[in-house]
Amino acid sequence: MTQTLGRRIAIALSVVNIAGAGFAIASSEPWHAGAHISLALVFAFAATRLKAGASNDVAGLQQQLDDQAAAIEDAQAKLALQSTQLAELHERVDFAERMLAQARDRTKLGPS
Repeated sequence: MTQTLGRRIAIALSVVNIAGAGFAIASSEPWHAGAHISLALVFAFAATRLKAGASNDVAGLQQQLDDQAAAIEDAQAKLALQSTQLAELHERVDFAERMLAQARDRTKLGPS
């Protein structure tokens, strides 16, 4: 259930309880009327909390998105750095392999 739907239901229940309090007052039932008024206040409070919660959720979601975007940017920067380091390491390994191959070729040609 979404918060908007929950808020609408809480408002409707508050209105119904206010009407119920009116009928209880007309019937000269003060305890019954008091119960309806109490329920109306509880549902009105719930409706305001749901409204405040919705705005807090949007701000919270925006903050989470901003945090995740920053984390993704950091990860991309680290990945780019590691990619550069890997390319440099690959060049060094190729250079070392060429040097070792040249050294083997010289030892094969030299003593014979």
